[in-house]
Amino acid sequence: MQVGNPRGEFFSSRRTRANLFCLAGGLLFPALLCAQLSGPKKVVTAVFTESKITIDGELHEPAWQTAEPATDFIQRDPTEGASASERTEVRVLFDRDNLYIAAHCYDRTPERILIRDITRDFGIMGIMQQDNFGLILDTFHDHRSGFAFTTTPAGGQLDLQILDETRDVNQNWDGVWHVESRIQKDGWTAEFAIPFKTLRFNNNDKEADSIWGIQFFRRIRRRNELSWWTPVPRRFTGWYVSLSGELRGLEEIRQGRNLKVKPYFLGGMKRYDSRRTGTKGDWDGGLDVKYGLTPGLTLDLTLNTDFSQVEADTQQVNLTRFPLFFPEKRDFFLENAGIFRLGETYSAGESRSQEVIPFFSRKIGLSADREPIPILGGVRLSGRAGPYYLGLLDIQTRSEGATAANNFAVGRLRRDFLGNFDAGVMFINRQSGQPNDYNRLIGGDVNLRFSRDLKMNAVLAKTQTPGRAGADGFGKVEMLWQTNLIRLLGSYMDLQKNFQPDAGFVRRPGRRILHNEFGLRQRLSRETRVGSFLREIFPLVISDYAILPDGKTETKLLQPQLRFEFQDGSIIETDYVRHFERLTEPFKTGPDKNIAIPVGDYRFNEFLVSFTGNKSKAFSSNASYSNGDFFTGRKRSVIVGGSFQPGYHLATNVNYERDDVKLREGSFSTNLVNWEINCSFNPRMFLNALIQYNSDTHAVSSNIRFRLIHHPLSDLFVVYNEQRDVRREQSDRQISLKYTHLFNF
Repeated sequence: MQVGNPRGEFFSSRRTRANLFCLAGGLLFPALLCAQLSGPKKVVTAVFTESKITIDGELHEPAWQTAEPATDFIQRDPTEGASASERTEVRVLFDRDNLYIAAHCYDRTPERILIRDITRDFGIMGIMQQDNFGLILDTFHDHRSGFAFTTTPAGGQLDLQILDETRDVNQNWDGVWHVESRIQKDGWTAEFAIPFKTLRFNNNDKEADSIWGIQFFRRIRRRNELSWWTPVPRRFTGWYVSLSGELRGLEEIRQGRNLKVKPYFLGGMKRYDSRRTGTKGDWDGGLDVKYGLTPGLTLDLTLNTDFSQVEADTQQVNLTRFPLFFPEKRDFFLENAGIFRLGETYSAGESRSQEVIPFFSRKIGLSADREPIPILGGVRLSGRAGPYYLGLLDIQTRSEGATAANNFAVGRLRRDFLGNFDAGVMFINRQSGQPNDYNRLIGGDVNLRFSRDLKMNAVLAKTQTPGRAGADGFGKVEMLWQTNLIRLLGSYMDLQKNFQPDAGFVRRPGRRILHNEFGLRQRLSRETRVGSFLREIFPLVISDYAILPDGKTETKLLQPQLRFEFQDGSIIETDYVRHFERLTEPFKTGPDKNIAIPVGDYRFNEFLVSFTGNKSKAFSSNASYSNGDFFTGRKRSVIVGGSFQPGYHLATNVNYERDDVKLREGSFSTNLVNWEINCSFNPRMFLNALIQYNSDTHAVSSNIRFRLIHHPLSDLFVVYNEQRDVRREQSDRQISLKYTHLFNF
């Protein structure tokens, strides 16, 4: 709600208009200095082959020598613009059904090639920790969206879907493709076969089909070097599709029917001591169907949806007044999640990106205490049609205990204009069968990209909930200017007290929040003495203000930060944080919420230092320490951890966190232990375990998962879960076996 505005209208107070004017003016000025990157596009030509290509990583087929190689990779790190330290050659072939990629990654010391992970979908962190090669395909040649495929010298696989020029990089997209890698005397080689029916592209306009965007990248981990075929400035992630080169020569290729049918069968047993139930057996089944209605639009159907194979949440300790955020991990909701995102955030901090999420799919099929609610089924239509991005979702849950069955309907439409501007609308409805039990949201957003360095987004939304009429809106405007040297961000949001998206997440309702960041990156030359071991110095200042509806300041934060990144990838960061907190009601804290900090104004300071080691080493460590005032007393937090990875078949990681809080009203300590074990027998068979102890909840939890990929995107899972209450000596146990098989037409 606005200051001095009991009607709660957006952006109507004089102070608010002044804030927005200063924010826009200060950030628009650098636009005069920004210029689009330009230059001739690199081109690689795909050559048609009628001979069979055996995917074995050896590159022995004569057809490979008929294709001209793409070479001359350019460094992004450590020396932007320099030639890559090792030569890479990439050749492209195709037949009617497949695109073939061959990469020869030369290396003068192949015995130093580093492999850390061979699991399917080893993640962005896996890319950063080991040698790898990958490619991006812009199949619509729209310079905005694409698919990425990555492998390691041991044949690990990672695929990604990129939407709207890095706005959404979906690590949970999975395609059917094959790759094999081999370490050779002069480096390593990789051979890809990507079926055209795995991709989406226009198959009507033959002339347009002959040109796709394409990009290649390679990481040499021992040098912490990342190079690209077409140059990528270090201020950008590599997923900027518009920086790609061109792939020419594709003709008369077959896309297939784009129909995937995936049934599942589930069996298991469970015993819940906390509910005094005996051992029960369960058998079930369900079905997922995916059909490409058009080259850009995909229809998904799910019946009797099950997520028993999903990994467990990582435990957290909450010493704040606001709710914890647990990320979505279920594949069905993660696919094309970016299309259902209203607005975006440019802040570097996780808590900022989690401040307001109008649609948060985790609210579907999970209770407030993270217990599963059965999902009867659902349908989703998502993708793009010309300049439009479309998302339609309808999910029906079953009743569970006191929780009524609910229907969740979501609609999202967004249109591109001129390649650097888009606007969209969104509607969400949650409705049960009970009278007056519904919640609705309607909203819109605008995203502007003045250049690759300067962008802005704005969001307006409103909810409707019975019994909560008025003051139910949300508005936000955010701008970012970022170059190799400067980071400048400004954000203003207005969260009215009755803004309540039942299918979303709001961390601090009923507040106006102003957030700013200013930083200067200093990249050091490796030719200097300091630059030989230190890569970058990044001082950053963060400020955050939250104002209550009556105009009084609730929280203020000023956080100068200094970050050192070393040539081996390790990081040291120091922070000094000045807090102001106004409590309008007692703040209950402690493991049992039995310590109440009284109403009042509190000012306190905190010092933090953290270290993250070189993750490419067989043994690496991490640690953080914070100490300072905390309301009426003091707080000290220590986190220590280490990982041991003797090879790419076994990795283990342990983290321990301890918080000591001493207040006038009482004292308490919390302990949190996370132990993770990952065993990769080969690129298609894995065993993972996550064991956690949380003294705040007095619980030990175990999640052990075995996964066998018996056919592409077809799995056998065996999952064991246990939740043990150490005070009551009670255990809830469950073991599940899940079998899936993909039929790809």
